[in-house]
Amino acid sequence: MMTEPALEWLGNVGSTNEEAMARAKAGATGPLWIAADQQTGGRGRSGRSWASEPGNLYNSLLFTIDKPPMVLAQLSLVAGVAVHEAISELAPQLAPVLKWPNDVLIDGAKICGILIESQLNPSGGGHTVVVGVGINLAHHPDLPDRKATSLAAHGVGVSPRDAWSVLSGTFAKSLDLWSEGDGFSAIRQNWQGRAVKIGTMVSVKTKDDVWSGCFDGLDSDGAMVLKFAGGERRRITFGDVHIGAPPPAGAA
Repeated sequence: MMTEPALEWLGNVGSTNEEAMARAKAGATGPLWIAADQQTGGRGRSGRSWASEPGNLYNSLLFTIDKPPMVLAQLSLVAGVAVHEAISELAPQLAPVLKWPNDVLIDGAKICGILIESQLNPSGGGHTVVVGVGINLAHHPDLPDRKATSLAAHGVGVSPRDAWSVLSGTFAKSLDLWSEGDGFSAIRQNWQGRAVKIGTMVSVKTKDDVWSGCFDGLDSDGAMVLKFAGGERRRITFGDVHIGAPPPAGAA
């Protein structure tokens, strides 16, 4: 069980992930939550910018763990479960669902961003991990390639500090269940119980290809399984997943 993390709440930062990594390079090992009222350089996966106006929740959890990268990769699903549970607690009437690997959707629109980064612990021994989470509480961006939403857009008012209080609890719960990889099968089962339905049509855009098929659950290691019309299955370990038809040409 992880020691209860400390919390440091800041005003404006470039990004809470960058702030947490800077603390790690200075010797911090965590566990520590870094939260901020606003980010001036928020980032999502694949280097995308993340809109970071005041009123939403921006925070990152810093901790150190002595596990290989293949185990650390499981944290993507761990984080997804934790954020989904937090949003479900904050707004149970909205019935959020998970899309692989860790996007939380409400009526098909994205309500959060999760970015996980790691590096070898500068002090020696294990890896420093930073799990960054942004949840759209008061407002949401207008994205060119996918729908986004916020709790406020559904009539739910939550302050960033109240949202953090819930998220920190669900994160602790998910990390305990995961047990540094020993409980990954339970995380996998928990994730699938919160995901879009088996058989949902999805498309996956990689650097070179676009694959379209039906979501067929998770493989034993957490990879997404895509089932094609002829019955063939394909493991997906990387790519942008869209519900329904492929994204527009040129979309990020």
